[in-house]
Parts: sequence; structure tokens; C-alpha cells
Amino acid sequence: MRNIFLLANADVFLLTDIAAFLLVLIGMFFLSLALINKKQTAYITLFFLTHLILFGSRILYQTNNFYPLAIFIFGCIFIVLEIFIPGFTLTGVIGILGYLTSIILAFSDYKYGLLAIIISINLNVTFIRFMFKKGYTLKGLTHFVLSTQSNLKENKEEIDELEKLIGKAAKSISSLGPTGFVLADEVKYNAISYDGYLDNNLDLKVIAVKGRYLIVDKEVK
Repeated sequence: MRNIFLLANADVFLLTDIAAFLLVLIGMFFLSLALINKKQTAYITLFFLTHLILFGSRILYQTNNFYPLAIFIFGCIFIVLEIFIPGFTLTGVIGILGYLTSIILAFSDYKYGLLAIIISINLNVTFIRFMFKKGYTLKGLTHFVLSTQSNLKENKEEIDELEKLIGKAAKSISSLGPTGFVLADEVKYNAISYDGYLDNNLDLKVIAVKGRYLIVDKEVK
């Protein structure tokens, strides 16, 4: 009976592994929504908020352990860098491992943290697959990259040359997630996938230009 009353105390409940699991699950759900929505700012904010509550509760009320939060920030920095580096590189691996490690360290037992990650990932993958069947794509990533590119200074002559490629065929020579490399007129270009992710060695079409990037999509035959 005493444990039931303890769970009613917000401070105590935040320290439980149940609360940690719920925060991780909800946070990943917000991240999934950000990946498939163009207006993802609110979802990304909620993703960070749920994780800050998770790590902050450990710092303030329990162990004063800053390592999970520090590793989380470290991982997020590398994941953001990966988004802007064409192809899937070491920065993406480091970022993902950093994020997963920070989650595991937030639990009282590493096994619970690992279990929470497995369950959360599986549920969110199922959700994203369901949304794909409804016609959604990973355009959130593309929108994020394009929004950033719009703030960069553009070279008019370079842009004019790139715009001549609009409507032409291209071929991916790396995965695009969403950035990567394509060949167009036998020349290698930086590119961004219109749908968020495209595999290597696909026949594509240049549909637009943004900054120094070609916007490409699958070629409809």
C-alpha cells in the first residue's frame, strides 16, 4: 500500500523506471511525428522536453549524475551533423550510439534501459510503417535541411548552372537520408531526397534546386 502512495508523489514517480520508460516512449513518438511532418518544430521541442525531464529528474532528485544528459547532448549534435553530411557516415553511428547510451544510463538497471529502447523502437517503427501506408513519407528531414539551406548565401552563377539540370535524369551514388550524392550528366552533385530517404543506385529525377543542392525524387517510369 505504501508503494501505491509513493507513486502518487510526482517527484518519486519521476525516479521510477516506469516513468523513464514512458518518457522515452513518448519522446520517440514525438520524434517519429517530426520525421513525417513538415511542421516539425513543435514535435522536436516536445522530444527534447521529454528527455530533459527524464535526465533532469535524475540530476535533481537522485544521483546528481550529469553523464546521461551530457551523452544525450553529445549524441544529438552528431545526429544533426549526420543529417547535413551526404550519405550515412561515422557521425551518424556515433550519434545514435550516444543517444541509446544516454537512455540506458537513465535507468536503475541497464537491462531495463535496453528493454525500454527495444520496445520503444519497435512501437515507433510500427507507427511509421502504418503512416507510410496512409501516404506519409519522411519529408520532415527534407524540410529541416531545406529550411537551413535557405539561410545560406547563394552564388547566383552556381545556382543558374544547377537549375539547368531540373527535369534531367540522375542516379544516386550513395544513400540519401536525406542528403547524399547523385550523378547527373556524369557529374557528381550534392543532393537532397524529396521524400526524406532514398537508397543507393536508384534512377532519379532532378525536380528542383535549393542552395547548392539538387532536389531529387524517384523517376516515374
